[in-house]
Amino acid sequence: MNTLKRVDEVIVTLTSWVVAYLTLQMALVVLLGVFTRYVLNDSLAWIEELARFSMVWLSWVGGGLAVRRGAHIAVEFLTDALPPNLRVVVVFFGRLAVFFFLGICVWYGIDLTGRVSAQSTIALGISMQIPYAAIPIGAFLMAYHLVAVMAFPWARVERPQTEIQV
Repeated sequence: MNTLKRVDEVIVTLTSWVVAYLTLQMALVVLLGVFTRYVLNDSLAWIEELARFSMVWLSWVGGGLAVRRGAHIAVEFLTDALPPNLRVVVVFFGRLAVFFFLGICVWYGIDLTGRVSAQSTIALGISMQIPYAAIPIGAFLMAYHLVAVMAFPWARVERPQTEIQV
């Protein structure tokens, strides 16, 4: 159990570092783009492409951390209105549906990544497999974090209970 918890901590830490790096990279690239366009009056061709691909990777990889922390948007007033036993069942089947959807994203993401192997980006000149690989990798990470939240006691995030008082 300790080994499993340690591996899980490594995955969360590495993912957090990747998300932090991608956020910093995107911010710096966008600032460089603004500087070259409006100060130097000559924009660099690769800036917009790198910022876009950074955002794609950031969204897919960061989505896993959002799953882990319970940070995805949700309409909770419906499940909160249910009796506790029924709420557990509905949340479980909702998570199962999300897991199924993420499996589809992994499956077709791998297929799509393979299909674009002969293509390259216009400005950066890299294989289109690099941006498209964010789909299966990110979906796999989201599925992993979803399973972790459901199976590992240390990974569960308790949602703060807020009450609206009139």
